[in-house]
Amino acid sequence: MFRGGVFLKEKIKTFFSLCVLVVTVPYIVTLLFQGNQADTQAKKTELLTQEDLPLTVDINGQELEIEEYLAGIVAQQVPLDNQPEAIKAQAVIARTALLHAVTHEEEMPDSMSREEMLTLWGQDGFEKNYKVLENALEATEGEVLIYEEALIQAAFHAVSAGTTRTAKEAIGSELPYLDSVDSSVDIPSPDYLKVIFLEKSALAEKLNQAADAGLTPETLMEQISVSSRDSSDYALEIKVGDKTMSGEEFRNCLELNSSCCYIKEVEGKVRIVTKGLGHGLGLSQYGANTMAKEGGNYKEILQYYYKDAEITKKIQTYLEP
Repeated sequence: MFRGGVFLKEKIKTFFSLCVLVVTVPYIVTLLFQGNQADTQAKKTELLTQEDLPLTVDINGQELEIEEYLAGIVAQQVPLDNQPEAIKAQAVIARTALLHAVTHEEEMPDSMSREEMLTLWGQDGFEKNYKVLENALEATEGEVLIYEEALIQAAFHAVSAGTTRTAKEAIGSELPYLDSVDSSVDIPSPDYLKVIFLEKSALAEKLNQAADAGLTPETLMEQISVSSRDSSDYALEIKVGDKTMSGEEFRNCLELNSSCCYIKEVEGKVRIVTKGLGHGLGLSQYGANTMAKEGGNYKEILQYYYKDAEITKKIQTYLEP
């Protein structure tokens, strides 16, 4: 009997334990789920408006108004004799990059100070050009580019090779808003096509310094070839002797206008033909200016070059509160 009583007591204890588990486990799971959901919501509701952002930025220990710093960025990025709508588009691009840097604690975009502008333009030119900048910033006040609630990487370049590039091909990143678009309006640009001739010895020396490729002038043309291109015809990889350089590395080494390049021997020299000016990603400034001349406004320009990106005054951030 004693053993049976103990056994019965154990069964009763087990039964009550199971009851407690049945009642409490769903509650605990619910609490955990709600806690995780609350954390996710807390991160997702970190919605910044222009009023939430700092009014000044710290540049080398000096506090500058953010709009003044922004004016200097635009002044450095785009010719101010461009069409007003093209300059407005650049203002939105510059603000997007600046606020991305501010909210993510990244390196600030380069900017011109008022003193540098005065030196460059003189007093009369400064007053005229600064008014252009003020008009562009006021017309686009607070506007930035976002994709799926996050600030985009608003890449831009001077002139495309006829079509812009996709980020997936060019830099290996899935950024749907940096997709290839037709920009054949760039073809009339004086920077669309450039031809240079280099001595074989000079070219071999430059490439050997950059890649230690063991090139010789005598066999140079047999040792250099474009091994892959993207769908916009920019060189992705270039074989240089026993080494491989990216198209952008090759471009930077030789100070070419772009990596949309073609290499050929002509009369004992190396001829390199390039199309476009810049990396070819995002907005083409020449294309934007042409669209503005044809009546396009800055929003239409931005929405053309940044596929499915949204122009907004609100910034969603997923940084910890």
